[in-house]
Amino acid sequence: MDAVPGAATGDRWFPPLDAAAQALQDFYLALNPAEHVETYLNRLCEHVVELVADADMAGVTVLDQEGSASTAALTSQAVAVIDELQYRSGAGPCLEAMESAEIVVADQNAAVERWPGFASEARTYGVASFLSIPLPQLEPGVRTGAVNLYGCRPDGFARSEVALMNLFTTAAGYAVSSTERYRGAHKLVLELERALDSRAVIDQAKGVLMAVHGVDAAAAFEMLVEKSQRSNTKLRVVAEELLASVRSADT
Repeated sequence: MDAVPGAATGDRWFPPLDAAAQALQDFYLALNPAEHVETYLNRLCEHVVELVADADMAGVTVLDQEGSASTAALTSQAVAVIDELQYRSGAGPCLEAMESAEIVVADQNAAVERWPGFASEARTYGVASFLSIPLPQLEPGVRTGAVNLYGCRPDGFARSEVALMNLFTTAAGYAVSSTERYRGAHKLVLELERALDSRAVIDQAKGVLMAVHGVDAAAAFEMLVEKSQRSNTKLRVVAEELLASVRSADT
């Protein structure tokens, strides 16, 4: 992979900070939690490969509520295969980073020593070095996932690249957490809307019973509850059926 013009560190090159800052700014401006977070994570992975000299492929692993790992973003299908090798075997830089909540960097020799089976299979895809950084936790003690970089160079990633990747990992964590908070709030709003809608239907049914039977609100509600229990039908459905029968009688 061609080096990105920037500052030199030994025989390595890493991108100027203003290029990384611009990439992250573009990412934040584009982030819309109402849409799929995968779109933005994919874009982030593309930026990583462009800006990190030793990164030939990148991906983001996320964990669901049961702790199962899946690849939410990637720059090539090879990333999905390499990730899946780790998920199936239970060994590899991605899983180690998530489990330890620490950055994992491994060149070709270290990878063979730490994960011999996985490293051997990954090598068939041209991958020799690895960098995995855990995503920030959404809640204390709850693992979220990791940003994973795969490189063809056998000597791994430079320290400057690890520092730069911390910025991108923070951005990825922000995207995931923002989306999760949005989804949680959206779900709560929908639940409240359904609850209010049900309350409105039940109140209308109570009003009908009060008018027809000359009873108060409490007695009308008890009539609905009794009908619900007797027919093993939800209270809202009983109210809807009552209102439907009234509308049918009026037509």
